Amino acid sequence: MQYQECLDYMQVHCQMGVPGGFARTMRMAALLHNPQEKLRVIHIAGTNGKGSTAAAIDAVLRQGGYCVGLFTSPHLERYEERIQIDRQLISQEAFAALLTMLIEQIIPQLLAEGLAHPGEFELLTVAGWLYFQGRTDFVISEVGLGGTLDPTNIIAAPLLTVITPISLDHCHILGDTVEKIAAEKAGILKRGVPAVIAPQQQAALMVLQQVAARRAAPLLVLEEKQLQPVQTNLQGSYQQINCNTALAALQNLLERGLVELTREQIMAGLLRIFWPGRMEYVPLGERKGMLLDGAHNRAGACMLAENLRTLYADREIILFLSILDDKEQDIILQQLVPLAHAVILTKPEHDQRATKWMNLQEKICALSPNCVCYLYEDYGKALRQTMEQLKDGQLLCITGSLYLLGDCRRLLHEVLS
Repeated sequence: MQYQECLDYMQVHCQMGVPGGFARTMRMAALLHNPQEKLRVIHIAGTNGKGSTAAAIDAVLRQGGYCVGLFTSPHLERYEERIQIDRQLISQEAFAALLTMLIEQIIPQLLAEGLAHPGEFELLTVAGWLYFQGRTDFVISEVGLGGTLDPTNIIAAPLLTVITPISLDHCHILGDTVEKIAAEKAGILKRGVPAVIAPQQQAALMVLQQVAARRAAPLLVLEEKQLQPVQTNLQGSYQQINCNTALAALQNLLERGLVELTREQIMAGLLRIFWPGRMEYVPLGERKGMLLDGAHNRAGACMLAENLRTLYADREIILFLSILDDKEQDIILQQLVPLAHAVILTKPEHDQRATKWMNLQEKICALSPNCVCYLYEDYGKALRQTMEQLKDGQLLCITGSLYLLGDCRRLLHEVLS
């Protein structure tokens, strides 16, 4: 099968949210002789900061000369972003070869055994393990959703687990309280495997500590007051939490003799971190620019609002916004709209969870009567026009949906090339 044929196949056959993904992934892995068991994995869960923390660990390890696999989700522009080695995306040819093998050889076996067809994330997870096997010194793997029953959690013996800050998100799946969500994230804690815990709400921390105690998992818990200023190229105050969490993870690996890194390599690595779509600034002139930030839940929106107030207090903010129907729309709007001079309300190109996007206009106008809100169903047309009309002293902030961010970044490559 060719690359596009594989994407088309997943679009048609891989339903989202089909129960049993953990068991299906375990069976697929068993049929492939458990490639995940041959990897040295750092496993990361959490609500916000997983990607940036993974990128920080990755950058430092690579600076130290290690070959590092990176498995993240979702992608912004194309599927290959999810599977990288030394920040080089898997090629479309290799991606298609792995998916073809799974589709033609493994899925028929699952169906013959009475299991449901695997979901997209399950296939990509197994494809990633196969790709990393024999090619990497370490693999940094993000959890897809939650922790306990996430397909990545069949990794029985990671080198280290990391849990970034936990807050409310995906409440319809993970639970409607921080405690319930923390219990899901705590599912990645393994018996005897050390865990680094980023600063947490007390309610979440108590759950993590209880689960860790039952599983005899040594915890290294960071507190806000313990955080040290870190020099990094990542914008945003919250990146200090992510970088400190990454440093704690690296320090644990150092103390256990699993890596060798000098202070100079660590500092240089932190200055090389790249993570698109998180406080990503694109200059459009001396006094105007664009900020892309994937704030799509209450914690992300709060952090973005804080950074807009502190880093861009001298700019007139134009929000370029889309929020999916199943997100906490009211809270996200309450954080961001009062900071805006104008709002461009639009929708991602393909996502079916933005059917009620126009309903947000009324809420935006109620929150800020003096804020002009424009509706554009065609995000591409809206972005081109807004960029053309952007004035000195203005900041175009694209946010609210990772899907919208991906669509806009694809278009930017064309516009700015």
